[in-house]
Amino acid sequence: MSGFSGKTIALVERTIVNDGFWPDLLMTEFQNGYRLPGEYALDMLTADLTTAMHEVNLDLAKLKARWQDVGVSNVESADSTVLPERTFQASLYKRAVYTRAKASLLTQFATVTRREVAENTGKEAPERAETFLVFSQQAVRALQGRGRMTAVLL
Repeated sequence: MSGFSGKTIALVERTIVNDGFWPDLLMTEFQNGYRLPGEYALDMLTADLTTAMHEVNLDLAKLKARWQDVGVSNVESADSTVLPERTFQASLYKRAVYTRAKASLLTQFATVTRREVAENTGKEAPERAETFLVFSQQAVRALQGRGRMTAVLL
C-alpha cells in the first residue's frame, strides 16, 4: 500500500538493465524499499529510475575506471581480495540511484494527481526532493571513498 495515498501499489517485476559493471536495478526493490505513491504510472517510474541510473553512472565514471584498472569487471562478482566490500558497494550504488529517482518523482507528484481533499504536502514539498538528493549524493560520495563533506585549503 502506498504510504501517501492508501492506494495499493501494483508491484512490477521489471529489471532495468545496467552497464554490466554496476548492478541491474529491480523495480519491485525500488517500489518496496522507497514506498512510492500508487498514482505513478509504470512508464514514469521506469523513466525516472533509468535517468537516475545514468546520472549516478556518470558521477561514478572515475571510480569505475579506477576499479576496472585493478581488475574489477563487475561490482557484484568482484573477487573479495580486490574489492572486499563489494556487497556493501552494490547496496550503496542502489541507494544512490533509488533515492535520486525518488527525489525526481516526488517533485513531479503535483502533475500526477491533484485532489484537494487528499492533498499531502509531504509528497510535494521541495524539501522532500532535496532530502532524497542528499541521500543519493551521500551514497555516491561513500562509494568514492569520500566523507559527507570536503574541505579544501585555498
